[in-house]
Amino acid sequence: MPMDLDHELLDYEEPLRTAAAPAPGEHILDVGCGAGATSRDLAPAAAPGRVLGIDISAGSLSRAERSAREAGIENVGYLCADAQTHPWQRPAFDVVVSRFGVMFFGDPPAAFGNLRRALRPGGRLVFLAWQGRLRNEWAVLADRVFDGVFGPPGRPAPEIGPFSLADERATRQLLRSVGFARVRLRPIEKAVRYGTDLDEAVEFVSWYSSARLAELTSARRKAALATLRTELNDRRDPAGEIRLGARAWLVTAEKPASTRETRAGRTA
Repeated sequence: MPMDLDHELLDYEEPLRTAAAPAPGEHILDVGCGAGATSRDLAPAAAPGRVLGIDISAGSLSRAERSAREAGIENVGYLCADAQTHPWQRPAFDVVVSRFGVMFFGDPPAAFGNLRRALRPGGRLVFLAWQGRLRNEWAVLADRVFDGVFGPPGRPAPEIGPFSLADERATRQLLRSVGFARVRLRPIEKAVRYGTDLDEAVEFVSWYSSARLAELTSARRKAALATLRTELNDRRDPAGEIRLGARAWLVTAEKPASTRETRAGRTA
């Protein structure tokens, strides 16, 4: 994968940071942290508290550690583990955040229940998740060009994978069912950035469409890549950056400070 995922999602960092509102001395868990952009973004405001990034990709965490060292950020650390099953020894975090890192859990109730256990009473959950597939130009384009990466092109499909939390009511109910309260979903519309290099942009879209691309015949694959190249080139902004439309949910919730609040959150 040639392009940096952190660059693709650059415009989503500010609303996530604002919603997380890290305060000095707070301890933050960054779920699905990847190469650590969000961890590094939150760390200065949380100092002398710490940020722990958790991810299952050792390669991404190695890049995250290197970037933190190069930036001189000392209050950040990383853990290679599955956030769904990692046995948190005690509620240690004031905030759990995630930039599009919570849509792929095999057992969402178990995963969010485990994240709730990691939070101190009164702690905050803040994450970004994609809205529906048909509301995201980047997904619709890949579907159309590659004959359906995420589902039948132009038609609704079960919201799975990156769109597993797209349903507002279902996501709210999921979080309430495991004990979160004050659940809110706010729509965010910001383009994803594919850089200025057309070759890299084509390779990046091909990367996240690789499984479907491998199923195409040689002739169909060649035609699809040519179409993709034209489509991406047509989406340059005045500065030359290739951008595609995207819509997400900014989700916030709290771990109640009391058992009474927990019962209320589950029945709201």
